[in-house]
Order: sequence, then structure tokens, then C-alpha cells
Amino acid sequence: MGKTSDMKTLTNIDSEYKQAREGCVYFSLEDFCLVEAKGKDVFSFLQSQTTNDVLNLAIGSGLGNALVDRKARLLGNFSLHKTSDTSALILIETQQRDALIDQLEEYHFREDVEWNKETSFGFLLALQGPKSPVVLDKLTQSNVGLHNTNDIFTANIDGLEMQVICKSLTGEEGYLLACSADHKENLLQALSQIDDSAGVVPIGPETRETLRIEAGLPRYGRDMDKTHILPETGLEHTSVSYHKGCYIGQEVIARIKTYGSPAFALMGIILEGDSLPDLDATIKMKTKKIGVVKSSVYSPSIKKVIALAYLQKDFRSPGQTYEVSLNDEPAKITTCLLPFYQTAGKTERAKQLHQQALTLFKKEENLDAPITLLREAIALDPKFAPGYEALGVMLSKQNKLDEAIALMKRLAEIDPQEIMAHTNLSIYYMQQGRIEDAEMEKAEATAIQFEKLVEENQAKKAREKQSSLEEEERKRQVEMFYKVLEIDPVDQVANFGLGSIYLDTGQYEEALVPLKTVVEHYQDHSAAYLALGKTLEKLSRKEEAADVYQKGIAAASKKGDLMPLKDMQNRLNQILHSGS
Repeated sequence: MGKTSDMKTLTNIDSEYKQAREGCVYFSLEDFCLVEAKGKDVFSFLQSQTTNDVLNLAIGSGLGNALVDRKARLLGNFSLHKTSDTSALILIETQQRDALIDQLEEYHFREDVEWNKETSFGFLLALQGPKSPVVLDKLTQSNVGLHNTNDIFTANIDGLEMQVICKSLTGEEGYLLACSADHKENLLQALSQIDDSAGVVPIGPETRETLRIEAGLPRYGRDMDKTHILPETGLEHTSVSYHKGCYIGQEVIARIKTYGSPAFALMGIILEGDSLPDLDATIKMKTKKIGVVKSSVYSPSIKKVIALAYLQKDFRSPGQTYEVSLNDEPAKITTCLLPFYQTAGKTERAKQLHQQALTLFKKEENLDAPITLLREAIALDPKFAPGYEALGVMLSKQNKLDEAIALMKRLAEIDPQEIMAHTNLSIYYMQQGRIEDAEMEKAEATAIQFEKLVEENQAKKAREKQSSLEEEERKRQVEMFYKVLEIDPVDQVANFGLGSIYLDTGQYEEALVPLKTVVEHYQDHSAAYLALGKTLEKLSRKEEAADVYQKGIAAASKKGDLMPLKDMQNRLNQILHSGS
């Protein structure tokens, strides 16, 4: 294992991390650059060379993209942002830039395409966090509004015109601001003048790396390189089109998606202990190699060490814990789908988009609009299972079966017990004439359904047994309480226990006497007032219940019993509001 996280460093990171998750932070992107691609053939040329569908881009939109060789080995990954019908900006790590352009130039003959490495956007700054839209509005003194991931637009900040790209590098809302290197200080000065209510602060490289890994974003040269085929890296979910024309490496990528999955693929692992694993540490189960560790960090959100890792396909079910060795040292890991961190806001937004897509699907024959919404939902929340199923169904109706199959395989990865993933795969394989594959998926769906029925039956029996035990325990307690009351008719514990049991079991008339006895003889018993009030409400005697709650609130206030006090206040307000 590697080094243990330094506590002083973690303390510094915690403060910056909290700001990134709750407010807004910024950091310069000195390791990234923008390359301008222009010419009347630029998009048709890139369409034939790269993995994603650039021909259908609208001006102002963008997408993730990649370049692979004929064996689908990853030569570079980047995002492309269309600025006009004949130009685009390529956002890429600086270390990849020259190799990417050299590789593209090998296939550049007569096409009207030019590359400009020295653009006027020499300074890149990332603005990230849930309040980044607020900060950007303040910087531009305008309402920027909602944009999709990878959209690009021009903004005026403190009299300077610059490009803004919508992109998250942290798992939160985010933008990249691009301006001339000469105007770097002007931009930083404008940021420093934002009022404290927006909460924007700079963060260091350690916090940035923590956020990157939690967001599940692999880095070229560290987590992936030309030794990896693209489907191993997870980039196919954001950087590959399965229905565009031919490009170099397409056959291999399509074949892997259609007929299986790569032997190793990038996932997340959560590790026990405080030590960070070594980069490229070999993960073994006994003597068998099952994975390789890549970037790792202590996660403030999970409060454990996390890492990106390539795992063998038999060990990629999420939520599984394994006793393994890392470079021959014992360790315990738990598998996890990426990203490690997902904002609740994005999941809710994905649900809304999913519902909108289903509504459109019922009303319209054209599937393009709901399909677009579902793609956006999955982009927002890569673990949103309903989005995969709905998108797969709609794509199958457009006869885009390869992509529908890929989506169902991803759904099976997200939830190995999802019956519909295997049922749909069976249907799609049958439509392709792949009878054997269809029968295998049908058998898998049947097996899962049988397992669920067995589990449900066992759970039902367990609930019935538990219910029976609880009923026997209640009878025993009732008998005990009555024996106590024969000796002392006003015993506090026995009366309250008896009244509570009768209330819980719906015997409201029987509950009245013991609960009234408690409040008459023990006038500071807050819980008894609450139980008696509930009983009277159940008997539709709301005026009496309100009177009991008022007395109970006074008693609870004196004792400082906050929980019954709040409950009685809420119930009293409901009664008074109803006019009873």
C-alpha cells in the first residue's frame, strides 16, 4: 500500500472541498488548452476520424469525443465545441494536443481543414460548484440561463469578451472561462470583487484531484492511455455514437458492445483503511489478477479511500466486497459504479427529464424529442436506471438495436437484478436473429424472476413470523400491565404501556381509560398527552384532542420535551386549520 493521507493536508482540503460542494470555487486549467479547428470540411473530416457524431452538432453545442486506432486503442480524448458552420474549439489536455493533431494530420489530404494551436484563449479558468451559475451571472451582469453540458457561448466579463464552456470537472455545476493570457489578471480581479453572498474561493491541486476522482473522471496518461481500448475506459458512455458513419476503430468498438464486454473495465473501488494504494498496484484474489489500481484519494463524502481501477468482468458487480491483495499486501475492497459522488439535484433533474420524455412518447409519433431528453437524463445521472430502459425501448423502435443492446448491458451493470434489462436484451437479440443469445438472456431473466419470487416468499414468511412474535409479546405485556394495575390502579408505566399498545393496534376506546389516568395523575407526562390526543383524533373527537394537545404543549414546554412538543404543535395546528 502507499502513503497514508497527511492530516494537515486533509484539513486544508476539507475547507476547500466543502466550498466546492456548497458554494463556488475556481482554479486555473494550466494543464488544458483550446485548439481551433476550422475550414469548410472540418466537421466532415472529424466525422470520419473520431468516435462521436459531430455532423449533427448545432452551433453553440458540443460533445465528448475521442480518437482511436484500428484496434480501438485510445489515442486521445477531448471535447469539441461548435462555434460556427466552419469552426470549432477543441478542449484537450495540453500533453495530448500535439499527438492528437499529428495523428489527425496523417489522414488529412485534400480536405479544407486547419489547426490553430495558438488561439487567443491562452488562459482557462474553471468555475465550479452549485453556486457557479450565480457567480457567472454576477460576473457577466446578466442572466446566463440554463445550458447543456459542453455548450459554448460568448460572454462579456468586466468589458472583456471571452468563451464560456459548460462543463463539470467536479460533479457539480460548472463552467470553463477562456480568455487571452493578457487578460488573466482582469478575470481574477473580477472574481475577487464578487460579493461574499455568492461564496467563490480558489482551491488547490489536491482538492481539485479529490473532486475529479469523486466525479469518476479518468485522466489521460494516468488512468488511461494508448494501451487501453476505448470500451475499457468508460468513455463510450459520453464519447461514442453507435449510429454514425464509419470511422477508424468503429468495427472493434461496435463488436465489443454488441457481442460482449471488455475483459477489464474502469470502475470505482472503496478501500478499508487509511493508506492510499500505489498507482498501478495489481489487485489479486489469491493468485489470480483481477484488476489494476489507478488514481486514488481519501473521499470526504464517503469518508474512506477511493480509487479508479480496472476490474476483470467477473468482479464488476457493484456493491460487492472482496478480500484481495494489492501488490501482495492484504486489502479489502468494495466495488462501486462511477461516479462516486452524485449531486441529489442531478438525480432529481434526471427524473424530471425522464417523466417529460415519457409524456412526449405517449403524445407524439416522433421519438427524437423524448430520446434527446433521455440522453440528457443519463448524462446528468449515469446511474439512473429508468432512463436506460426507456431509451433502449425507444431506440429499438427506431431499429437502432446495437445502441439499445449497449444500453441494456449498461442497465444490467447498474442493477444486476434488473429483470427488464435481460428481457429487453432477449427481445433485441431475437430481432437481430441472434437466437442463442436471445434464449440465454431470456433464461437469465427467468432465473432472476424466480430468485425474486423466492426472496419475496421468504420475506413474507419472515414478516408473518415477526408479526406473530410481536403479537405474542403484546399479549404478554398486556397481561403483565393488568397484573400491575391490580396492585396499583394508577401506575404510570403500566397505564401508559397499556394505552400505547391499544393505540398502536387500533383499539382506540380501550386506550382512552389508561391514557387519561396517566395525564390526570402525572401531569408532566408529555408522551401521554400526545398519545391521548392521537386516540381522540382517531375517534373523531377533535375538540377534545385539541384541548389535550394544548395542555400537553404546556407540560412539554416546561420539561423541554422537544419531540412531543413539536408533534403536538403540528397536530393542533392541523385541527385548528381544519376549522374543527
